[in-house]
Amino acid sequence: MSKISVLMSVYKKENPAHLQQAVESIQAQTIPTDNFVLVCDGPLTQELDAVIAEKQQEMGNCFHVVRLPQNKGLGNALNYGIHFCTNELVARMDSDDIAASNRCEKQLRYLETYPETDVLSGTIAEFQGEAQTEREAKQSIVSRKCVPRTQTEVASYIKMRNPVNHPCVMFRKSKALTAGGYQPCPLFEDYDLWVRMFQAGCWFANLPDTLLYMRVNDMHRRRGGISYIRPICHFWTEMYRRGMLNFVQYSFVLLSRITVSLMPNHIRKMIYEKKLRNHESNE
Repeated sequence: MSKISVLMSVYKKENPAHLQQAVESIQAQTIPTDNFVLVCDGPLTQELDAVIAEKQQEMGNCFHVVRLPQNKGLGNALNYGIHFCTNELVARMDSDDIAASNRCEKQLRYLETYPETDVLSGTIAEFQGEAQTEREAKQSIVSRKCVPRTQTEVASYIKMRNPVNHPCVMFRKSKALTAGGYQPCPLFEDYDLWVRMFQAGCWFANLPDTLLYMRVNDMHRRRGGISYIRPICHFWTEMYRRGMLNFVQYSFVLLSRITVSLMPNHIRKMIYEKKLRNHESNE
C-alpha cells in the first residue's frame, strides 16, 4: 500500500501526557508511517521536550522533529512542516487526540480504490475526561462530528460550514501545495485551505467511520468572546470576495457566527451539543 506521512504541530501550552497519547495512537496504527513530522511551534516546556526525546529514541529516523524559534501559529507551523513530509499522502494529527488504530488503513484503502480523491476525512467521536487509550476514549464518548460524504454534498456544505474534520484528514501533498498550502488565517487555517483546494478543482470525500477520538473539555469556551469576532469577520469576508457566497448567504452566516460567539458560555455549549453534533452517551 502507499506510504503516508503524519503531520503534527505542538506548542508550549499542550499537555505532555496528551502529546504522548496522540503519538502512541499513531505508533499503534495497523499500517504504520515511515515519516512522522512533528513541528515544535516555538520553545516548549521541559516536560514536552522529554516526551519528544523519548519518542525520538523509540521511533528513530521515522520521527522527524523540526523546530521554529518562535511561536508562529498553527497555519505557519503546518505550512513549514508539510515541506518535510516525504510522501504524497499526508495524514494530519493533533497533539491532544487519539487516532483509531485502523484510521490510516481505512483511509489508504479508500484512496487506492478512488484515486481521484484529493482530501479525505471521516467521523470524529468527541469524548470528555482523561482517557489514555482508544478503548478508554470509546467509553467516554458524548457526541460525534459527522461531515458530508460526497463531492456533491461538500459543494453545498462548504459554503456554510467546514466540510472536513481536520484532525483526521488525509490529503495529497501536491494538491495542497498547488492551492497555496496552509496560510495564516487564525482559527480557520484548515477551512481556508479546503476552500482554495475546492476552487482549484480538488475532489473531496469523507468516511462514515469513526477515525479519531477528540477531547472536548470546555471547547465552547475557546470558541467564544470578543476576540473570536475579528477572525470570523476576516474569514467570511474572504469567502464572499472569493465568490463562495452571495451577499444574503454572507450576511446570514456572519451574523449567526458573531451572535453565537457573544452568547453566554452555557448557551453556546447547548448549541454545540444539541444543534451541531450527534449527541450520544456511548459507542
